[in-house]
Amino acid sequence: MGDRWGPGGPPPEAYSRVTDPQRYTALHHVADQLVTDLAERYDVAVTDEPAPGPGEVRAVRLHPRSAGGADLVVVHTDVGVRLRAGRWAEESFPHCGCDACDEEPGDLADELGEFVLDVVHGRLAEELTGGLRTGTLAVRRPRSAGNQSLSRDDVRRLGPPGRHAWSPWPELGGR
Repeated sequence: MGDRWGPGGPPPEAYSRVTDPQRYTALHHVADQLVTDLAERYDVAVTDEPAPGPGEVRAVRLHPRSAGGADLVVVHTDVGVRLRAGRWAEESFPHCGCDACDEEPGDLADELGEFVLDVVHGRLAEELTGGLRTGTLAVRRPRSAGNQSLSRDDVRRLGPPGRHAWSPWPELGGR
């Protein structure tokens, strides 16, 4: 988090305002460099994908050629970068983008790199459970864990419940 608001915190209207979405476009360059570096070091297929939704400019999928590694999709958005990995893991950089959150691009670049390294080194685990009325999605990485309660319809939309502990990506030339 940035510190432009001081000890009093942001004004209430700052929570619904994004006055400078371009401040996070530097993350596009960071993400592009990560994709280039990963493609040069790991045995992955790299494919461009159609922009998945509104506010999403372009997407690139990295797919490990050996079984067990999680796919990584890098999505450039109007306000930064979104990463998708495995079956259900997803994180946006910035996390919000509103003026109140005041996230620092440099800190976000570090977090983005950490997410990518967790996927590449097999440190991502996901679990989707479903019951009669509700379900839960749990995504775990070494420094980040989250549980999300889901409706039965959400569980159906995400696909069959299951657990995935992803393997490390294979390096080129067995490095």
